[in-house]
Amino acid sequence: MAASDFGSNPSLKQLVYDNLKERIINGDLRPGTRLREEDLSAEMNISRAPIREALNMLERDGFTTIVPRKGAIVAEVMKEDILYIWEMRALLEPYAAKMSTMDIPEEKIAEAKRSLFKVMDHPGDLAQYVNSDLEVHEMMVDYLSNRFLKSILQNMKAHSLRLRWAAEYDNEETQESIVEDATREHLDIIYAFEKRDENLVYRTVQKHVENSAERLLGAKYVNYRN
Repeated sequence: MAASDFGSNPSLKQLVYDNLKERIINGDLRPGTRLREEDLSAEMNISRAPIREALNMLERDGFTTIVPRKGAIVAEVMKEDILYIWEMRALLEPYAAKMSTMDIPEEKIAEAKRSLFKVMDHPGDLAQYVNSDLEVHEMMVDYLSNRFLKSILQNMKAHSLRLRWAAEYDNEETQESIVEDATREHLDIIYAFEKRDENLVYRTVQKHVENSAERLLGAKYVNYRN
């Protein structure tokens, strides 16, 4: 939805929240960027009240920091954030994938495998890689019956996408090798899902998350603060 359309929708604070979160995650709003209520109000053609509420929601979820007399600022990427989020992912994602193994439809597994093969044929197609990555990781969450675990994983996914942007999506020098390595790991996960082997799924997801952390922390151009 375009910013100019916000004024006609009743759920304004959620729309503003979703819009700003997406822009923070994909790197359009970089860490340290000041989010001025008056500027956003003019851009979105709405009053400042829902914007203020959305900025508070973003702070609650860790995407912004509210600084006295300065307002909201896009949260910096801290090294400890990477360590903590990937620690959580290593604890929760393998378990979530294991618990989803028997409930994922065969056609979803087949679709994901076809997407991954396309990525291996064209590792330079970043959009295709991002879509395949999301497809595999969403599969682990979408079929969970535990709604509380699902909510935690969805929030972690948003943060991990933001942190990964600098290392993978915004780094042409290492992009193709990262894409190929990650896609091979995704294929291993899909093969384990095909076998309906819960323990193998657990191990392959755990290894993938560990490797993902190593790739991110080892990237030359990650812009984080210690």
